Amino acid sequence: MKVGIAGIGGIGSNVARHLAQAGVQELKIVDFDTVEAANLNRQFYTVAQVGRKKTASLAENLQAISPAISIDQVEQQIRREDVAPLFADCEVVVEGFDDKNLKSMLITALAATDKTVVSASGIAGKDMSGVSVRTIANCHIVGDFISDEKDFPLFPPKIAMVAAIMAGIVLQKGGYE
Repeated sequence: MKVGIAGIGGIGSNVARHLAQAGVQELKIVDFDTVEAANLNRQFYTVAQVGRKKTASLAENLQAISPAISIDQVEQQIRREDVAPLFADCEVVVEGFDDKNLKSMLITALAATDKTVVSASGIAGKDMSGVSVRTIANCHIVGDFISDEKDFPLFPPKIAMVAAIMAGIVLQKGGYE
């Protein structure tokens, strides 16, 4: 099973880490950004990687966990017309965007496909008790569905929890134990 991850910040990089630890052997990671020091408290990167491309840095970190993992690195911003061709070879696509418009764009672009989409909504704030999973057609959304980083601070344990639940959904879809 090949898993695509659109956006490899707090959610995407941690989902990728969990998948590598669980033995997933094929990933496609898509992002255009670089690692920033301010993100290290919640993203799967190191101080030595600050200023480097997220795709290359994450691939390096994942291969340190699982040397045989195959990682297709794509450095680009994703537009609506890119979604279907970018993830054509993936059975599952993880949405890891910060921006709600990008989230909606990716989910909408994949809605009529047979791909499983795993997304997050409401990952800010310290209240972790309201995190749940909602399934709508081929899309599984994890979060509290309320909190937004514009209104609440990002809380690393909550982001890690949401990413772990998302990885669990991906693994179940792929038949992993």
